[in-house]
Parts: sequence; C-alpha cells; structure tokens
Amino acid sequence: MEAVDPGRLVTLLLDPVLLASGFQAGQCGGDREGNVQVTFCARHDEFSRRYPGLPQARQDEPDAICVDLVLDASAEGTLVRLDLEGTSLEHTLLRAGLVADGEAVADMDGRPLTESLPVIEAALRRLFADPN
Repeated sequence: MEAVDPGRLVTLLLDPVLLASGFQAGQCGGDREGNVQVTFCARHDEFSRRYPGLPQARQDEPDAICVDLVLDASAEGTLVRLDLEGTSLEHTLLRAGLVADGEAVADMDGRPLTESLPVIEAALRRLFADPN
C-alpha cells in the first residue's frame, strides 16, 4: 500500500471546510528533505466581512490582500506549524472562545498528520461556523 503524500492528505481533509469558509484550495510546496507546506488563502476583505471578531480581520488595513492559513509538516509526516495569518491557530481559537479546540490543536504539535488533521478540521469547522 502506497503512503499518501502529506500535502495531498492535508488538502483532502481541509479543503472542504476551508473552501466553504471562503478560502481557496490549498497550495502545496515542499523542499528537498521532504518537508511540506500547504497554504490556504482567503481574500482579506471577504474574510473580514465574514469573521469580524477574529484577530486576523484587521479592517483598518486597506492594503491587506489576503489572509493565509499555513500548515507545515515534516518529512516524517508530523505537524510542525499551523498559523492563521501569522497567529497560531491555537491562539486564534482561544481568542474566539473555543478553549477546548485551542487546547486540542495545541496538543497536536509534533503529532502525525493522520492523527492531527481530524482534530484541526473539527476545530476549523467550529471556528468558521456560520453565526446565523
């Protein structure tokens, strides 16, 4: 059985929730050592309109073009970094009042993607849930 490419695994699990939340499909890149980075981009103005309570929705920055969710994974397939526009997803979740999700995401640092991605996906669903 062939191993799934880490970037492909990330996009398979996170694209559905992030596309529905106003982000573009994940863009994957990597280095010679096999480390992977996946970036999901949302238009800043649309993100700010949809999620004004999040720290990344800086509506006073008219030159801002996009808000990026960036996930880095090691060559071994473990989670290295998960940021939403330069702020850890953990911190963003805590600021949004999603304490249990913030703690769960923090616990995923260094864990295999197969273990961490379902936790991240669930937290993102709650973070970007339609408030209506």
